[in-house]
Amino acid sequence: NEPALRLAKKLTEVSFAERVFFANSGAEANEAALKLARRYAADVHGTEKSEIIAFKQGFHGRTFFTVTVGGQAAYSDGFGPKPGDVTHLPYNDIEALQAHMSDRTCAVMMEPLQGEGG
Repeated sequence: NEPALRLAKKLTEVSFAERVFFANSGAEANEAALKLARRYAADVHGTEKSEIIAFKQGFHGRTFFTVTVGGQAAYSDGFGPKPGDVTHLPYNDIEALQAHMSDRTCAVMMEPLQGEGG
């Protein structure tokens, strides 16, 4: 895909990034971000650094991983065991986030403005 290659080259030339990942949806982009965070943490720090912190009533997409991270039972319950090591904290509670973050935390996912959940 020549246009995508040209765009990727331009993006890396004018930004901090060395690589580009194109996704066809927000869910796909979020799914990739979560997987990349866990892979990087495992490769650099070991597999014990796998916790993802998210906030209650979030919405990050409709894939199995993103609905689990979103923390809305209406979207994630009823499909069997969920991906593990995801913690949900109250939205807009920075003290809870500061208290909970640890050496096990590999990513924090949040919506600056809650849409569907807020």
